[in-house]
Amino acid sequence: AERADVILLFFDPDKPGTTGETLSILTNSLSGLDHKLYIVLNKADQFKKIHDFARAYGSLCWNLSKVIPRKDLPRIYTMCLPVPKQAGLPEGADGLSLASGLADLQQSRDDVVAEVRKAPKRRGDNM
Repeated sequence: AERADVILLFFDPDKPGTTGETLSILTNSLSGLDHKLYIVLNKADQFKKIHDFARAYGSLCWNLSKVIPRKDLPRIYTMCLPVPKQAGLPEGADGLSLASGLADLQQSRDDVVAEVRKAPKRRGDNM
């Protein structure tokens, strides 16, 4: 992990950071590597209700707060797979349960991809 340019840590909505193995990795293997660690709550488009999303996000924050020794948690990127535009639907209407938030999820995905693409420029810092 010390030699990696970027570390992406993905969490699924159904298990938002609750395993002991994940918490152990954060406390032991990734300690001190906050500058290149990106935490992603993936598959955010699978939630049926915003309440379910809030519960999973809150649970992930709670679990991370136990193992990340910082006053504030790092940013948690929420994202999903790109959704192809469906013919005949107006802009922003794609039939998904959280359709109004898909633009935010896409922007979050773009932010993570941009950080991954910038990683080789920081490679000297990781040697």
